[in-house]
Amino acid sequence: MKIIIAGNGAAAISAVEAIRERDKKCEITVLSKEGERAYTPCFLAQYVGGEIGKNKLYMRESNFYDVKRVDTIFNISVDEVRPSDNKIRLSDDSELEYDRLLLAAGSKPVVPPLPGIEGDDVFFFKTLTDADRIIFAAKKAEDVVVIGAGFIGLEIAEALSKTGCKVTVIEKEDRVLPRMLDGEIAGMVERHLRDNGLNIITGRAIKAIKRSSVKSKLEGVTLDSQKSISCNALIVSVGVSPNLEMIKDGSIKTNLGVMVDNRMRTNIPNIYAAGDLAEMEIHGISKLNPIHINAVKGGEIAGCNMAGGRKVFDSHLEDMNVLTLFGLPVLSLGMRKGSRVVNMDDSKGIVRLYIGEDEQVNGVQLTGDVSRGGMYLSLMRRNVSFTRAHEVLPPCFT
Repeated sequence: MKIIIAGNGAAAISAVEAIRERDKKCEITVLSKEGERAYTPCFLAQYVGGEIGKNKLYMRESNFYDVKRVDTIFNISVDEVRPSDNKIRLSDDSELEYDRLLLAAGSKPVVPPLPGIEGDDVFFFKTLTDADRIIFAAKKAEDVVVIGAGFIGLEIAEALSKTGCKVTVIEKEDRVLPRMLDGEIAGMVERHLRDNGLNIITGRAIKAIKRSSVKSKLEGVTLDSQKSISCNALIVSVGVSPNLEMIKDGSIKTNLGVMVDNRMRTNIPNIYAAGDLAEMEIHGISKLNPIHINAVKGGEIAGCNMAGGRKVFDSHLEDMNVLTLFGLPVLSLGMRKGSRVVNMDDSKGIVRLYIGEDEQVNGVQLTGDVSRGGMYLSLMRRNVSFTRAHEVLPPCFT
């Protein structure tokens, strides 16, 4: 049996390991548009900031592919999937045949439609190559603008400030981390960022990128308020979208991502998908969830089932984000929806719970001390009511 895995991230690596647990002999080929062995993007900001070396990014040892007997083709992408004849066409126009295929090609940065964005000194922050380019640019850049105050935007803003750059973050929403935090907690985080040297501008969008008329050198950005901000480098971090370019003929069902069931199967029996590009439908709810733990679990389930297993993703993983900004830990679990909000602030930090009408905990936000996050996540997954939680949890957690 020939298995091809399009992608080389967390989902792909988990799939390889799951396949080899059940099938020691099948042929596995991993394709990657990058030239690196599998690495985690979770710590790229720490790499840019000089806190860790490149070797700390790699998820497995350098002999991983040899030990698992995996053929690799790097610096190549899948241009087209042809389910009709079980083949894929690659970016060099070559073709490969498969018996089973896993789509795990991840996501790509969203490129806002701004004139001048394609020029020099504009960077995205998604890959190790992006990180290396930013590290090189930071050596000569004094003023940096980051578009987007989401998770990734704030991480790279902190990293660049630690290299000595003066950083301005521009967010079109009315607060930092708008998809993660409510207004009050976001305000506290914003004050902390300002206290540590970041210039934060919220409620404004970039209208234009300013370049010199001679060499088209980056000079700055203009906001929708007409205010101009000078910069030598611009980091764009306004979101990601699934890599769906290889799906041409519509035979593979897609919505926002590639649609899969709870076994990570697409509508084509021998094609699976996992990671950032997989949109999973469980119990009638369809959801994209581009977080690391989702990629790991989805890849494991896909790999097991591609090798003949019958493993299922029994429920959606909760939306979960955790990051530390200038020493301040912030964690968000689940949804910011509920019939009431419960605050349990103490000397260790802030705990905010979103309680539904059924008394279930729908979401949690923590700052300062996030060690309690695992306990609240367990409550959410076990559907323990908030009232019952006071009986279940130790006093320090309630």
